[in-house]
Order: sequence, then C-alpha cells, then structure tokens
Amino acid sequence: MKYTLFLLFILTSCAKVSYIVDQGIGQISLEYNDEDVDDFLNDPKIDPKYKEKVKVISKAKKYFYNYFELEQTAIYDEVKILDQPAVTYLVIHSPQNQIKALETTFPIVGSFPYLGFFSKKKAFAYVNDLQKIGYATYMRPVYAYSTLNHPLWPFHDNILSSFFYYKDEELTELIFHELVHTVFFVKDQIKVNENIAEFISEKLVKEYYGWSEDEILKRVKKHQINIDLRNAVIMASKDLTKKYLNSDNYSEILTEYLSEKFYPNIKEICHKHALEQCWPLKGKWNNARFAAFNTYTSERDAIDKIFKRSNLTLKTFLHQLIKYEKEYKNKEEFLKYLERKI
Repeated sequence: MKYTLFLLFILTSCAKVSYIVDQGIGQISLEYNDEDVDDFLNDPKIDPKYKEKVKVISKAKKYFYNYFELEQTAIYDEVKILDQPAVTYLVIHSPQNQIKALETTFPIVGSFPYLGFFSKKKAFAYVNDLQKIGYATYMRPVYAYSTLNHPLWPFHDNILSSFFYYKDEELTELIFHELVHTVFFVKDQIKVNENIAEFISEKLVKEYYGWSEDEILKRVKKHQINIDLRNAVIMASKDLTKKYLNSDNYSEILTEYLSEKFYPNIKEICHKHALEQCWPLKGKWNNARFAAFNTYTSERDAIDKIFKRSNLTLKTFLHQLIKYEKEYKNKEEFLKYLERKI
C-alpha cells in the first residue's frame, strides 16, 4: 500500500513537472515572432480588421491606467499572431458525486481549479485520462488570459490574435478584466479574482463608452436575462448536490434531472424572453461544467453589496482592494475579510 501511494505521488509529481515544462514552452512561444504594436499597425501585409482590434485594445489599456491612476506597464505593447483560434484550452474535472472543481497546486502561484493547455491535442489527452479514472470533465477554448504580470515572469503579456474573436465592446471589457488581474490577485481564490475582475470591468466599460440611459436600460434588461439564466444554473447545482447526498446512482440522477427539470426550466426562461440564442442549451452539462460555471459567478452578488455599502468611487474601490490584498493573511475567505474592512 505504501509503495502504491509513493508511486502515485511520483507519477503525479512527474505529471506536474511535465505540465509546467509544457506551459513554459507554450508561454515562450507566445513571445516568439511577435511584433511591436506600432510596427504591426504600419505593416501593409496585416489585415485592416486586425489593426482596428489592436487600436481598440491600445485605447482600452491607456484608459484603464489613466482612470485608475496606475503606472502603465509594457503589457499589450506587442502583437502575436497564433496558429490556432484559441490561445489555450481549459480543462476542469469533478467527481461523479460532487459539483466541485478539483484543484491542482503548483509552487509559487498556488492552487487552480482548472488546467490550461496550449495544445488542444494535449488537452484532449488529459480529458481522456481523467475520464478513464471516472472523473466528469469539461473543456472549453480560452481566447484570452493573463499571466498576472508576475514579477518573476521575464516578459509582459502580448496582444494575441485570439483576442480578435471578440466584438469591440466585448474586447474592451475583456482588456479591462485582464488588466484588473495584473493589479489585484488573491492567491488560491480564483472565484474572488474572477468575480472582482468581472465586476470592475463591467462598471468601467459603461463609463468608457458613455452609454445613454436608453442604452444602459437595454443592457440592464439583457443583463437581467443572463442573471435569470445564471440563477437557474446555480439552483440546478444546489439541487443536484442535495440529490447526490441521498443516492449512489449519480449518473442516473444527473441524466434524469437534466432532462426532466434543468433543460425544461432553461427553455422556459429563454422562451419568456424570446431569446434566439439560449447559451445554456448549447453543449453538454455535467458536474464539471456546473463547477466551472460556479467558479466564475458565485461571488458576484456579495461583491455588488460590498461596493454599494462602501459608497466609494470605482477608482477608490479598486485601490482599496489592492491595499487589502497586500495586507491579507489568508486566515479567512477574502470576501469575509473584505466585508469586515469596508
């Protein structure tokens, strides 16, 4: 038994080392054959549509640093054209009897409830390995991410051609989101990081574009529809969690719940709002996908409440977050810590 556990430890450790090496190679490849933004914009061989996207990104970056009165870095000063649509492929895995993203821990950077692969082939191989030992898996393409501008990292993130996948307003909000990660990041608390970056970027993009009241109302309505769908997914996660506690037929429970309750409920919401594109009906749902969804949404309401109670401007709020993150000692969840401080 001890030998088996030792062997498992060695194999797991080797897998982590291999993954880290692959990540290093993949990241370095993003810096190879890149081009300075000004050179890119003046290059006659570049598609004008790509140039317009780069201009959107550069303007958003400048606005972010000026708005928050932060020192500008060299992030997004160069452009890299990828040989694939997505920059990485994200894999989340969960037990068959739990809606929980299982974490992987790495030195320095901490724990993550997912792994990203620069190679789609390697992502699929990892998914197959996980499924063979009984895990539920969820894999999706990632078009943008941040290395957090970590001081140990020898270079800054580039603009990647995968960014061009987004429409201009989505792209602006994405850049704001990723830039928040570079100035605020709580180790081992991915949910908090993602939800705070989403909160800040959503607020900032409204100010950036100076939307009219009618435009804001239209977007608020659209946002409310997404909240209704989001809440339906969150409620499904809670329902399934309770059902798993009272039975061992996990696969049967999931299949029955999806067909008899989850999908009919989602269809009803989309029909009520006359949605042509009903995103929860796309793709397959399992424990891992529910866990992935919860990672990016579950803390949002609490952040909204903290911000409203604080009576701070968005700029001051972010500076307070940065200050408290530096003082934070990881003795409690960051949001609980934040509630005490603000």
